[in-house]
Amino acid sequence: MLLPLFPPGDIIRDIILLLDGAVVFYSFLLGIVLLGQWYRSPFRKLVDVKLAWGLFFIGMVGNTSAFMLADFYFTGEPMNTIFVKIGYMCLILALVAFFSAIERMLPYRLHHGFSFTGLASAGLTLVFPRQYIEVVALFISIVTLIGVMLFLTFSINNTSGAVRRSIGQIVAGFLIGFVGFLGRSDFSYSVLGAPIYTLGAGLMVIGLILFGYALIMSPALDELDWKHQLVELYIIQDGGLLVFHHHFEEDLDIDQVLTAAGISGVQSLFQEITRSEEGLNVVSIGNYEILFAHGGCFSSVLISRKAYHILLSKVQEFTDKFDIVFGPIIERFEGSLREFSSVHELVASVF
Repeated sequence: MLLPLFPPGDIIRDIILLLDGAVVFYSFLLGIVLLGQWYRSPFRKLVDVKLAWGLFFIGMVGNTSAFMLADFYFTGEPMNTIFVKIGYMCLILALVAFFSAIERMLPYRLHHGFSFTGLASAGLTLVFPRQYIEVVALFISIVTLIGVMLFLTFSINNTSGAVRRSIGQIVAGFLIGFVGFLGRSDFSYSVLGAPIYTLGAGLMVIGLILFGYALIMSPALDELDWKHQLVELYIIQDGGLLVFHHHFEEDLDIDQVLTAAGISGVQSLFQEITRSEEGLNVVSIGNYEILFAHGGCFSSVLISRKAYHILLSKVQEFTDKFDIVFGPIIERFEGSLREFSSVHELVASVF
């Protein structure tokens, strides 16, 4: 059943048209901002969360714009069906681009199932008559919900602190917008009436605002690959002795003891220059970031490629746990590393 043409001047028509216009505006704004952030990044790549979400929002612009034209202006056939199909195609193809990116980020064996499902749905939308298109739309909506929730669950499990809270806001905004999208469908209008359709459009606007704000302001988008940034971890006694070393990638031919002594010496030098008893926090050298956290009589030093907030949090968490278990041992440390053989288990639990 098609959305009936509201007579000019009808208050419901004006409200729905205003809300749909807001969806187009906010979707376009969010899409341009995210694509701009992706383009300006010196580390931009095709498999990027900002690029994926940016394309998703641009698809929402095409989807909502085409639906507005179909519902309010081109109500006769065949133009109504043509614009409805255009609307679904814009959103589905944007979802294909989104799925293609997240499938490479998620640690699951998806075998591009979401992308192929999206392409198949796009093909069915082109060839199916109008009465079956809504079935395809409902199906791809369910697939989208599953895919996005998998991605957001993965994001929550791989973040912590303020970053995790921002992911929670993103989840809330997405769910509100998704419910609004379902309520704004022609099926909902035909079954539940204009009030639900209007409420759905309003929920889409609210969801977009919450979702977009959390998405843009959150550092989470840049930190989901934090495990790929890890290089080495050192535990160094305050006197400069190497207590523990762990490499997260292929070990280079580097003298670890000499490296630990050098790091300790640099830290002591800066403490002397600044006349501060506090140790270093972050040092940038070329393409690497050296992150410090300090225990009772030792320092944890994480070498990474980026100084993510989550990595600063992780190295501090590791230091606190290490201090509880091994702090007394370090106080009487004389060079034997045998007592620290179980630290690798602690590293695996934190990183």
